[in-house]
Amino acid sequence: MVDMSDLKDGALREIVMDESVFGIEFKSLITLDDLEEIFKHDQLGVNNMHSYIRLLYDRVLRGTPLSNRFRFVSSAHCSGMAIDSEPESVRQRLVDRFMSTGNTECLHLWAYNTRPVGAHWLLLAINPIREVVYYLNSVNGEWTNYPAMKDIVDLSIQVFRSQRDAQVSRTKSSNITWIQVQCPQQKNSYDCGYFVLRFMKEILQANQLEIPLTYLDEFRAAGYPRLKLEEIKEDLCHFYIKRFFM
Repeated sequence: MVDMSDLKDGALREIVMDESVFGIEFKSLITLDDLEEIFKHDQLGVNNMHSYIRLLYDRVLRGTPLSNRFRFVSSAHCSGMAIDSEPESVRQRLVDRFMSTGNTECLHLWAYNTRPVGAHWLLLAINPIREVVYYLNSVNGEWTNYPAMKDIVDLSIQVFRSQRDAQVSRTKSSNITWIQVQCPQQKNSYDCGYFVLRFMKEILQANQLEIPLTYLDEFRAAGYPRLKLEEIKEDLCHFYIKRFFM
């Protein structure tokens, strides 16, 4: 039996996200509410999203050459709310993240929360060298629904281009390519976070810097069976048990 009595009344457990995970070091504070999101299969919040991304980083990227092919963007520091309140800060964080790989081609995975325009998770996979943005939305909404998000991404890529002194033809200078990937779709209003985490996991497993329009061949499906989402929950539970209770 796992003792969680000290998590009552807002007591916290702490996970340090070292700089290698998101390009910035910060602490993620886990409460009983975060655990209940998993147990009740509610929509995932940013703490659980960060925890799973940390798990992916430790399992797949840490200490391997893949860490130079794939990078994660912090959902807490770069979100719809952050863009609404401090767009310059978000732009600078994205540029800094892109600059961390210089001229090496890399896919930056950004679990984006649309709040205050709804409260939905979607995935952006950004290749700033090729100036391509893959847009994966499990409810099939278009990126035009989130103009502030698109504007900040486009501007960040343009600033990155300028800072690395890249030569781009005039016809391409304002023509950053956005691709809406035909990814698996959810059937309810609360599974978006689980879908985004599976997208990330599958992109890393495929080890491809390009995502086909019809999604990755080996993972192509109309949706995810419950078992696929339960795997995410089990991974998160094991992650917390190992870090907090063993």
